Amino acid sequence: MAQTSGAAPLDYDDEQLFWLEGQEKPAHDNDMNWAIAYIVDPDYLKIMRTRVLAGRFFSAQHDEHSPKVVVVDEVFAKKFFPGQDAVGKRIHLKSGDQLAEIIGVVAHVKQWGLDSDDTQQLRAELYIPLVQMPDDYIKSTNSTAFVVRVAGDPASSFASVRHVAQEMSDQQVIYGEETMEQVVSRSIASHRFLMILLAAFAALAVILASVGIYGVVSYVVGQRTHEIGVRMALGAQRTDVLRLILGGGARLVLTGIVIGIVGAIALTRVMATQLYMVSASDPLTFVAVSLLLVCVALMACYVPARRAANVDPTVALRYE
Repeated sequence: MAQTSGAAPLDYDDEQLFWLEGQEKPAHDNDMNWAIAYIVDPDYLKIMRTRVLAGRFFSAQHDEHSPKVVVVDEVFAKKFFPGQDAVGKRIHLKSGDQLAEIIGVVAHVKQWGLDSDDTQQLRAELYIPLVQMPDDYIKSTNSTAFVVRVAGDPASSFASVRHVAQEMSDQQVIYGEETMEQVVSRSIASHRFLMILLAAFAALAVILASVGIYGVVSYVVGQRTHEIGVRMALGAQRTDVLRLILGGGARLVLTGIVIGIVGAIALTRVMATQLYMVSASDPLTFVAVSLLLVCVALMACYVPARRAANVDPTVALRYE
């Protein structure tokens, strides 16, 4: 369990104003540098399993009596100390007018969303020990948060945490509990709804395409009934007729798929912002969808093809 305040990934944000050591203090807040502030205790990184890339994270030794320290993320380090080792550098925090030393660099956390964080202007992240925050901050904070890593059912763990808190003090109220899976799910809810909507339209399009292919192939088979009768009268087998009709349908489908892929590659650029961990031109997706459409189309062609293969040659030769 770890206590935390300030920002929370994918949930809410808090900012810290600062300027680098050696720079004059800006006259106005708007002229200062901004960073997303995570105000946490030493166990936070272990609970959240954020990787340390350089230096170290806080420990119990970094209390209110020790020199002020902070930890930054990789975006912060690259932005404010390009080509340098950020560990050992110092920054001035506006909160409490503190001079703090950077003791570590950690991996970046997608604060603004799994798919949109890279597009935000404010991405640099700053970790500050909770116990080193100035008294004014502690006094103004009327609530705090805890992150807990559990094994098993989170619901039972929430109940245990609530019970322990009430035993410590009946004035403490635990509220707003949710799992990280719920936080992530809530953050992408709008995207999920859009994808479900698009999937529903796509399924409807596949059904309409199947009906259309069936209708076209059935019409073509009807127009070629006399031809099929002649072929069978001359010795063509049912498998030959089946192959003939399915082959014609397959050529039609493959032509449509090629045209569709070209159009899809152009249109997926518009949907790039709605995709996460999948490129707009993911080859596996295109191959899988193409195979699905081929299977659906061949099934739509099979019924009229089989009907054509069962045509009685004598009846077909009299067909007009």
